[in-house]
Amino acid sequence: MTQVLVDGIFLGCLFAVVAVGLTLVYGVMEVPNFAHAGIIVLAAYTTWSVSQAGAPFVLAALAGIACGGAVSVLTEVLAYRWIIERPAAAPAVALGLLLILQNVALRLYGGAGRSLDTPYDTVLLRFGGVTLPGVKAALIVLAVASLGALHLLLTRTSLGRAMRAVAQDREAAGMLGIPMRRQYMLAFLIAGLLGGVAAIAYAPTFQISPYMADEVLLSAFVVVVLGGLGSVWGAVTGGLLLGIVQGFGAAYVSSAYQSAFGLLVLVLILVLRPDGLRSTNARRVA
Repeated sequence: MTQVLVDGIFLGCLFAVVAVGLTLVYGVMEVPNFAHAGIIVLAAYTTWSVSQAGAPFVLAALAGIACGGAVSVLTEVLAYRWIIERPAAAPAVALGLLLILQNVALRLYGGAGRSLDTPYDTVLLRFGGVTLPGVKAALIVLAVASLGALHLLLTRTSLGRAMRAVAQDREAAGMLGIPMRRQYMLAFLIAGLLGGVAAIAYAPTFQISPYMADEVLLSAFVVVVLGGLGSVWGAVTGGLLLGIVQGFGAAYVSSAYQSAFGLLVLVLILVLRPDGLRSTNARRVA
């Protein structure tokens, strides 16, 4: 049971990193950023390409994270910025961007799966009766470090406080002189960097392909709803909950229904607590 719990925490950390990026963008702009999956794909391919060129893995990972941030900002500047006053168009634009990014990856790298080698592929941690592969341990460490840094940014810096103000009340924040476009760009930059972190954590465990992030994106949207739309720490809580539920469901029922367990939890939360696990009275909360 302890082994299953650890595996569930691994899944939960992956879901949380992806979901926090989604909920940041939704909190600030109210945009369902489906293109986030395409950003993860391009970040993973960038990491793989730089690694194949002979660069150290740390440099390749940094290149992948930077690619995620750059592509995410590019989607905001070229597409989302122009529909901020037309929210009904946001889902269609987001899906269109996802298809574009996936097809760019397909055109550049083909549809064959690629494997990303890491220095910790052969590392195996043992404590008690629990075995933890190095790639899973690295993901947990990356997730904790990334979310900890995000917490400090949101609570201890003027940029973070401004982003939270925009998320709580966009109109009031604009009247107080907060530059809205800078906050939108910052939200997409942070989401893209987190997408890059998810890519370098996800790619060594699963093969890189143009559609590698579709399933984890669906799980991440379930997490966003579980945690409460726009709530960062709700996304973290929901991610861990969903990961543990899917881990136990796969171990004790069947791995074929792994995604169904998450949907079951979603239905229960919507019935028992429709506003999510960490709902607030604010209109939008970062």
